[in-house]
Amino acid sequence: MKKLFILFLSICGLCNAQIFSENFNGNTLPTGWTVENPDNSFNWNVGSQNGFAGFPDGAAFFDDDDAGPTGINTNARLISPVINLTGVVNPKLSFNYANMIDNLDSTLKVEVFNGTSWIQVFTFSGDAGVWDLDFNTFTFVVTSYDTAANIDLTPYANAAFKLRFVYDDAGDYSYGVVVDNVMITSGILATSEVSYADHIEVYPNPVKGNLYIKQSSQNKVEKISVVDQSGKLVKIFSKGSDSYDVSDLPKGVYIIIIINHDGKIVKRKIMKE
Repeated sequence: MKKLFILFLSICGLCNAQIFSENFNGNTLPTGWTVENPDNSFNWNVGSQNGFAGFPDGAAFFDDDDAGPTGINTNARLISPVINLTGVVNPKLSFNYANMIDNLDSTLKVEVFNGTSWIQVFTFSGDAGVWDLDFNTFTFVVTSYDTAANIDLTPYANAAFKLRFVYDDAGDYSYGVVVDNVMITSGILATSEVSYADHIEVYPNPVKGNLYIKQSSQNKVEKISVVDQSGKLVKIFSKGSDSYDVSDLPKGVYIIIIINHDGKIVKRKIMKE
């Protein structure tokens, strides 16, 4: 029973597999991350404290206050390393952020590289997060972040995919922005819980060689996708067949995504021996 419970937990993990994460807990810019600011030489940094605020743990920040009253920062960029999303099923972006303004609404944008150009997928202007004042140091402390969750990256997935966080101070001598806990996950495609799922049988399970899918005659398989434990698409069968050869797959747990001729989706978990 204990082994079955552990297996169940590992299978559930497939629903939200982590592809990429960065918590900025070091005091230097993580490997592969870069910064650029077309307006001047001042830029993003990493740490648990900047000139006007402290953070619960390490974070990436743009300290507009430290840039000075004459510094205009309309396009300061924090750029991720390349994240290969080829074959990743249903990738989603989430991150924490906080922003403190002075007079004008400074803006945080997120852009993604789709292989050809940068596309904006998120924007926020104004105050964000909860900032408390530490009366011992007379600096602010971020006590709670706002969260951007489950931003769909599917239309932009490619082998050269990158993220960039862009800060625009709106021409104001503002305070600054903080970004933390950047994560890309792969979730198994959400299904409309279709009634015909009860009439589909996938066998044998566990499987060694050929996998068979039995269903009612009025339903035709249009496509079969096989997803591994990391959420990566590892095999596709583009047409219906009497059997599906999975003998080349390594041993492990997989999700079989069955799409029928009218677009309905059914998922089945299998064990490859």
